Amino acid sequence: MDHSGRQYVVPLSELIDRLTVDQIKEVLLPDGKESYAAEMRKICNDIDLIIAEKNLKLNAHLLRTVIIIAQINLHIWHNKDLMQNDESKYNDLLKLAHQLNGIRNKMKNLLLEETGDLEKAAQRSNFNTDGLKGWDVSI
Repeated sequence: MDHSGRQYVVPLSELIDRLTVDQIKEVLLPDGKESYAAEMRKICNDIDLIIAEKNLKLNAHLLRTVIIIAQINLHIWHNKDLMQNDESKYNDLLKLAHQLNGIRNKMKNLLLEETGDLEKAAQRSNFNTDGLKGWDVSI
């Protein structure tokens, strides 16, 4: 893969994940808005370069996967806030965070597959969601 002009040398799935986290931060942490916006511009540039290089076409499966990653990242963010605010539920919330991260990693692996970045090193291995109810994703 030619990385000409790219700021970050990671797969598209990692860029999308980071973009969703930066978007959450831009809204929820307004003091850092400018730095998050600057990083998002760099990430978007890299995403555009990858899309062009791989001649990727937008499709419903790809779009749904990105939406799920964004939703899960927001839930993880809120769960982290709850963990800090309610120590009595910390262990249960920590388990939920790991389970949600499992869904996130499944989605990132789907993106790796969709974009042809199936190198073993890029794949995410933590996708344990045992006992997670109400989070079934029909993708």
